[in-house]
Amino acid sequence: MSERISRILHPAVPGIADTVRVEGGTTIYVSGAVGVRPDGSPAADFAEECELAIASVERSLAGQGATLGDIVRLSVYVVGLDDEKMDVWHRVRDTRFDHADSPAGTLLGIGRLYSAAVSIEIEATAVL
Repeated sequence: MSERISRILHPAVPGIADTVRVEGGTTIYVSGAVGVRPDGSPAADFAEECELAIASVERSLAGQGATLGDIVRLSVYVVGLDDEKMDVWHRVRDTRFDHADSPAGTLLGIGRLYSAAVSIEIEATAVL
């Protein structure tokens, strides 16, 4: 994380920042990353799908010289979001993101993504 990025963590919701301030730097926008295997086959379950989607974001960032810690904004879209899927998402997210570097974020339940086989899509904005 750059010293140009300051985060104020949300006081009641763990894993997200209430605000993120960025001074200067280069902005990277990651298009919606989905949780499919490298060969395009679907994940076995929602937890694997979350892991694969985060790994896809991580690969995209690495191609630009960035890491998950450089993310300042994270938007997560989940088909049929319910308490069980929310718990799975939080468990997986918490293994990959450092709470001290939590991005500002939104988790949205939606009706469908581009394919019925896909349940999660993640957009990210990072700053170097």
